[in-house]
Amino acid sequence: MIACVLFVLLVLPAVAPAQCSDELLLDGSEQLIEAGLDTTGLWWALVAPYAGQQRLIVGGYRTAAYDRILPPVLSRDGNHWATWAQRAGMWQLLVDTTALPVQCVSPGILAFAPNAPVLVASCYDGSVEVIAHGNAQYTVFRRVGDVALSPDGSHLAWVEQVQAQQRLMLDGREIVTGDAIRLGGFWQNGQLLYAYRAGAQWRPFRGTEELAGPFTDVGHVVVNRFGTAAVVHVHQQPWQQILLISDDFARPLPSQQYDSIWSVVCHPYLPQYGAVAVRQNTYFLLHTGTEYGVGRYPLGELTFTPDGSELYAIGCDVDCFLMLDGRRYPLGQDLSTALVVARRPHSQTFAYSTPTNLFVRRIDKAAFTYSRMCDAVLPAVYNRRRNRYEALGIVQGRLYLLFCP
Repeated sequence: MIACVLFVLLVLPAVAPAQCSDELLLDGSEQLIEAGLDTTGLWWALVAPYAGQQRLIVGGYRTAAYDRILPPVLSRDGNHWATWAQRAGMWQLLVDTTALPVQCVSPGILAFAPNAPVLVASCYDGSVEVIAHGNAQYTVFRRVGDVALSPDGSHLAWVEQVQAQQRLMLDGREIVTGDAIRLGGFWQNGQLLYAYRAGAQWRPFRGTEELAGPFTDVGHVVVNRFGTAAVVHVHQQPWQQILLISDDFARPLPSQQYDSIWSVVCHPYLPQYGAVAVRQNTYFLLHTGTEYGVGRYPLGELTFTPDGSELYAIGCDVDCFLMLDGRRYPLGQDLSTALVVARRPHSQTFAYSTPTNLFVRRIDKAAFTYSRMCDAVLPAVYNRRRNRYEALGIVQGRLYLLFCP
């Protein structure tokens, strides 16, 4: 009896590794114009049902046909979307399944709050911009840059140009005036993080609290989406530095000094950051207070995984490699730092798109899986809801959802 059992175990076939698959989303009966996919798995497509007409399809929901529709803006949780649509010269604001007529000449901004289903929208009537936020409307002249919403969507800020000066506006009230202003975002208690220049000196602030300075320039002010940590990229000739701001610290925590710093990213909720820096022709990956040497060439785009547990990027010198939390994983010569790379946290894989396929590669060995061949493939994403890699593929006008484990 034991021999029979052993024989059965020996002849059982080995378990095949999971393969990529696909799902038909659009059959090509309407001409595909543009498409997109986010990390919640929500997909959208602009199609042309007739000559001179456009329709938006979001997750399977189809709008009416319009003369023109702009690509949608998606909420962070993937449960809401909004866009502008035009018919007979009149613009409408489409929010989920509702169409709202708007009296304006041209559309402006659309943005969702970082952690709430709160939408801010604006449109232009000549040179005047009207911003709608909840039940409030604000008339804005010569807005500079993007708007900022607090994490819960209750507060709104923007910068206006007034002759040779700029002024920072919070919920329609002027907060500060300077020669130039860099708007970062909101702290969790509703305070604004920003930097402003008076004469030749820059100073970063949180609310009315001066954080550091003065400096000769401020490159970026980046606040994480929960408003619990921020980084300020400062210049003090001839060096540059990162300042990490958190309620955990009595004062901003400075990095070492470098010749140049770029590609600054902030952890979604912890007081951590990533950046690429160079000093004396040597490139470094900065992960909060730690620097990792990466050689004579800079890394590609730095990214935190959706849960913030890992920081990664593609680098290339003689061969290419994945830089993952400071460790190099060799990959060979068939990659590029220009690749958009998706990464499933705590796995041995990463994914990217080629012009014809979605590829999933292991970081510890020369093994990979790939999707069906397509005429074109959009950038890969990690679907944080379904814990898999995805991309949109186009085959003879048909749109497919490609997915790999």
